[in-house]
Amino acid sequence: MTKVFKFGGALMKDAGGIRRVAGLVSDFPGTQLVVVVSALGKTTNALELLLKSLLANDKTGIEKIFIRIRRLHFEIAESLFGNARHGVFDELNNTFEELNQILNKTFENRYEAYDQVVSFGEMFSAIIVNAFFKENNIPSRFVDARAIIVTDSNFTSASIDWKFTRQTVSDRLIPLLEKGEIVLTQGFIGADKDGNTTTLGREGSDFTAALIANIIDADEITIWKDVPGIMNADPARFDDCRKLDRISYHEAIELAFFGASVIHPRTIQPAQHKNIPLYVCSFHDPSSFTLISDDTSFDDRLPKIILKDNQALLSIGSRQLAFIAEENLTRIFETFSKHKIHINMMQNSAVSFSVCFNDEPEKLEALINELKEEFFLKYNSGLQLITIRYYNGELVNELTAGKKIFLEQRSRHTIQMLVR
Repeated sequence: MTKVFKFGGALMKDAGGIRRVAGLVSDFPGTQLVVVVSALGKTTNALELLLKSLLANDKTGIEKIFIRIRRLHFEIAESLFGNARHGVFDELNNTFEELNQILNKTFENRYEAYDQVVSFGEMFSAIIVNAFFKENNIPSRFVDARAIIVTDSNFTSASIDWKFTRQTVSDRLIPLLEKGEIVLTQGFIGADKDGNTTTLGREGSDFTAALIANIIDADEITIWKDVPGIMNADPARFDDCRKLDRISYHEAIELAFFGASVIHPRTIQPAQHKNIPLYVCSFHDPSSFTLISDDTSFDDRLPKIILKDNQALLSIGSRQLAFIAEENLTRIFETFSKHKIHINMMQNSAVSFSVCFNDEPEKLEALINELKEEFFLKYNSGLQLITIRYYNGELVNELTAGKKIFLEQRSRHTIQMLVR
């Protein structure tokens, strides 16, 4: 039996979480196991703030955030190992020194800078988890994801070079598994053919787990979460949520595409291609899970609600009142792609094109500056995107009561509404 486990940062926010990870891994003796880990706790967010200070040349901010990130990891290591002379502290020191050197470099491309800085979260995490596995006689072997996940150079959203990645994963992971070793690697990160560190997109660790499972022909993938499984709505926002015990790959892809945060959108297809069952399982109660498979018989018409806050709406019109035709759309889409802006919803009319996307001020400013000479632009921010899969009139009315609807799209099964 070959399994791939992925553990997220929210689960490993402290020493207790890492102990729990080790306990779960120990519950599967004799299993060929690959463990994929994310950055600890909110480290990715903190590294993004560190990058922001770096790009703003805010030396005070850089120092404060760097110290805070370092303190978090050393405190967790001290809780786990106690002995200040343990080798893990030297490894962490060396890796933080690498980060410090990166912070003193000059980057021409802020997206490349993002990948070089933010990727350190997964490096710190793997050092601590691997050391704790060894401390507890778990036969683990760390394999740096940058040595096996080969990508292009599209920084912050790199695409996998499947040919080379199949070769590296097969050559470097399968022999270790066959020897009975547990392979530990990082999610979210890879490297291009020149050895530059790349990232696979926010929350890309799920995708790492799925692509490794695909290549090694794993029997199962388990994404461990701090929720009981995939719910039909966010339990933090709705009181009457229901767990989806089983859903099909197709339904999972639909939910992920519309923004369900429990699973990364790119995760499903590598599992579906090899028909590998994918479990979204409770970190605290392994008996509670959602199984994603090719079986469509469990898909039902239970309404599923996805809310995305902090949305922006950009309306793009021709300055000459000409049609927004193919050549205009090509220019618009190229600009969105250039600035790494993912479109959540769009609508076209004869003379305008409206686009909804995550409100990231720096990206929005860059987008507007590039398009404003050619197009008339109008934008709104602070909006919410409501998506209901298998909607009904009563639920639509309930969720939009007292709200202004800026944009609406309906299909047979799904409605999306951009509201304030």
